[in-house]
Amino acid sequence: MNIIQTKNLTKSFGDTIAINNVSINVREGEIYGFLGLNGAGKTTAIRLMLGMIFPDTGSVSLFNHNVHKAYQDWNNIGYMVETPYSYPNLSVYENLEVICRLRGLSDRTLIDKIIITLQLSSYKHKKAKQLSLGNNQRLGLAKALIHSPKLLLLDEPINGLDPAGIVEIRGFLKDLVKNHNTTIFISSHILSEISKIATRIGIIHNGTLIKEIDTAELENQTIKKVCINTSDNPTALKVLSNVGVTSSISTENIIETSNMDSIRNPENITQLLTSKGLPPKSIYIYEEDLERYFLRIIDNNKKDYETTI
Repeated sequence: MNIIQTKNLTKSFGDTIAINNVSINVREGEIYGFLGLNGAGKTTAIRLMLGMIFPDTGSVSLFNHNVHKAYQDWNNIGYMVETPYSYPNLSVYENLEVICRLRGLSDRTLIDKIIITLQLSSYKHKKAKQLSLGNNQRLGLAKALIHSPKLLLLDEPINGLDPAGIVEIRGFLKDLVKNHNTTIFISSHILSEISKIATRIGIIHNGTLIKEIDTAELENQTIKKVCINTSDNPTALKVLSNVGVTSSISTENIIETSNMDSIRNPENITQLLTSKGLPPKSIYIYEEDLERYFLRIIDNNKKDYETTI
């Protein structure tokens, strides 16, 4: 079942196209990571999904129902968009009490439960304006989660959190999916974190969805290579070629090979070159991380665009 489905979603603000013909399907129980640079269109897409703004063309459906002004299923949805707004002169508890009233929740024990879950107990009676950026972020998450939503839309949810807080939130979101079958749509520019939590990734650039990939497939698409430096790289290149290892010399004068056997067993390269009197000065495996992959995909998309105009 698709929990989120957008079809040819387009939204402009004046002459600026913020979202351009974006079609996304997010399956039940999935953590969908929505990656993009600042200004790429992430927040606009989430606002469109939540009916905060409406598209120029295209459509959004949540739980197989089109989002429109009379959409009634908001109690199955939790969200945090951009800054986690709170009533500054109300305490953490009072802010959550307001949310309970707005959502028609009569069980006030939910407030204490979410305060404990997000480790806000020490700040329960502190005014929101006295909270740190990280604890304000926790309060925003508490408001999004207090009613145990089936769908959670989060816009940059770990901004302002310290490393320990990021690990806690990461574990908490994984638990929501595993034990409560929650579906999560999470936008971020913190690429390393998305790779640790998402089951599928969509990359948006200049309002256009340029890539979707299952996280499990990511390893097959990222660049891996063995990088070698010897006292005589041109000769070492010939030695490798003679045994069928295709390689080249980079602009940094380093030998590079994407030969899979060499990547799995770089010690064989060391042994071969040493036996030929060319022991490596250095040898290491380069693996493209998500950030470099993301930038490469954006760069390739830019080049493809430039060739069409």
